[in-house]
Amino acid sequence: MKKMEKFDKEKGHINLLLTFVVGASLFLFFFQSFSITGNATEGSTTSNVTISKFLAINMGANLSEGIQFGTVALLPAQNVNASHDYDGAGSNTTYSIEVHNDSNTAVDFCIKANAGLTSSGLDVIGIDNESYSSFSHTNSTYPLLSNESSMTTDYIKAVGSITPGDFSYWRFWLDVPAAQPSGDYNNSVLFEGVSAGLAC
Repeated sequence: MKKMEKFDKEKGHINLLLTFVVGASLFLFFFQSFSITGNATEGSTTSNVTISKFLAINMGANLSEGIQFGTVALLPAQNVNASHDYDGAGSNTTYSIEVHNDSNTAVDFCIKANAGLTSSGLDVIGIDNESYSSFSHTNSTYPLLSNESSMTTDYIKAVGSITPGDFSYWRFWLDVPAAQPSGDYNNSVLFEGVSAGLAC
């Protein structure tokens, strides 16, 4: 009987020990599942791209045909209008340059002439007698005669920040001195579009 009691007692201790081991194992299993072990590291790098500025301009049909001042019969003559200065609806100018929708930047427009208007006999109407005005919209007033600037042989900024899909509008005037010899006079007027804020 004492042997049986001793065996039962030992069996109880073993069961208790096994229960403790199983319980401890389960505790350690769950503790490990919810613990961060080892080391965590992270690194970074940069990502970049450069989009080039692209601009495209279209000269309006009337401007492409040329700036015509017609025939001047009486001298001296001041502020002779170019033929398309006021021929649009509501006396708008129909001289225009568009910043094409393919562009991805606003455009500033610059202008110059290669020389004064010159005849075949090499008589010259001085370059400062040919003037222009430009604006971002047009009506019977704009571009303003009061804002006219004389042509030069260097590019001069005329109008700025025309966005893609929009137009710059132009008017041109000519003064002819009293003693100017008769003849047909011409020169070349050049336009340049540059990314807004850049120099001509």
